[in-house]
Amino acid sequence: MQNKLTQIKDIIEEILRQMDFSGEVVMEDQDPEFLRANIKSPEAAYLIGRGGEVLLALQEIIRAAVAKKISEPVRFIVDVNDYRQSHFALLKEMAQRTAQEVQETGQEQWLAPMNSYERRVVHLALKEIPGVKSESDGLGEERRIVIRPDSS
Repeated sequence: MQNKLTQIKDIIEEILRQMDFSGEVVMEDQDPEFLRANIKSPEAAYLIGRGGEVLLALQEIIRAAVAKKISEPVRFIVDVNDYRQSHFALLKEMAQRTAQEVQETGQEQWLAPMNSYERRVVHLALKEIPGVKSESDGLGEERRIVIRPDSS
């Protein structure tokens, strides 16, 4: 695993150099399913973009480069200055508030469309809340989570 971490870190550092950005790449493997590459950079605003659009594009470029260099699949996310980690914390809070509304009203609630990792964060946040269940619904970029009362 350590070799993969080093390889991914080297790839990201090279991409940053090619793009003329400065930054340090910190690799984290705390989550057994996803590695996290956090780019710490004074130029974070350019790497994140409005609403994280640039960060999503950067992640896809990095994933393509990693897939080309590392033969076996590696699941990881790219973050910049903990932007995504903060975003995920907000997602968890929003999901928990919405689950509380579902518990109180008995009415299902739909969340905004999310990517697969964001949906995973929400599902895990809601997993231990009694009286509600979460399911993904929809296709592609319109895939979202519905939180329903748990009748079981």
